[in-house]
Amino acid sequence: MKLRHIKLGNQGFEVPMIGLGCMGMTGFEEADTYGKSDEKEAIATIHRSFELGEIFWILPIFTAR
Repeated sequence: MKLRHIKLGNQGFEVPMIGLGCMGMTGFEEADTYGKSDEKEAIATIHRSFELGEIFWILPIFTAR
């Protein structure tokens, strides 16, 4: 199984039609909103998604005010 890709813009760049949301892979300020995170499982998930052709990981970025 491979992910379906689509063209982005007019310069020939292709991206997967879906991205991998990574927010639930880590805790945020000790708040386990999506349950307890498992680092080994998160890494395995990212590796498997790459094997399937994923190159678009959605990473939450939080900054202090």
